[in-house]
Amino acid sequence: MDDQQATKRAEEIIHQAVDGMSPKPILKRTGLRPVGACLADDHSVGERQQVTLSYQLTGVPGTEAKKLVRQARDAWVKHGYKFQDSDGDWSDPFPSVDMRTPSDDFWMTVLTGVVDKAKGEGLAAISVTSPCFDADTDGTLRVAVATPAVRPRAATA
Repeated sequence: MDDQQATKRAEEIIHQAVDGMSPKPILKRTGLRPVGACLADDHSVGERQQVTLSYQLTGVPGTEAKKLVRQARDAWVKHGYKFQDSDGDWSDPFPSVDMRTPSDDFWMTVLTGVVDKAKGEGLAAISVTSPCFDADTDGTLRVAVATPAVRPRAATA
């Protein structure tokens, strides 16, 4: 896998969650660069990299944010993806869900950030992070064997 393949796969995972949502959100890309240093390599010179794609789900009422999180979770469960810890706390007005793909170890998060707590309005966001991959001297990127993705810290929406 190279950075283009990792990006394509991350987009596929995002669209598996978003394409069937109702109401239909608009994806607003966040973050400057999708390809960056592997988060597991805190003290390296950056030989390994990973792709992280993040979007705000905009264009829907803030009261629908929790519903969007649940829809993303349901879509990913249908694809056989696994929970990182457990299912989200659905009694929380602003839940989050962390899952991963068991076949290729992409990590994904869908969450709500508080916009107006009194009104129960939030903003949903979704992100997918690839496993770490190595960059060869010729510029070709390859996935490091048995290297799990490092889950980024949850971003506030």
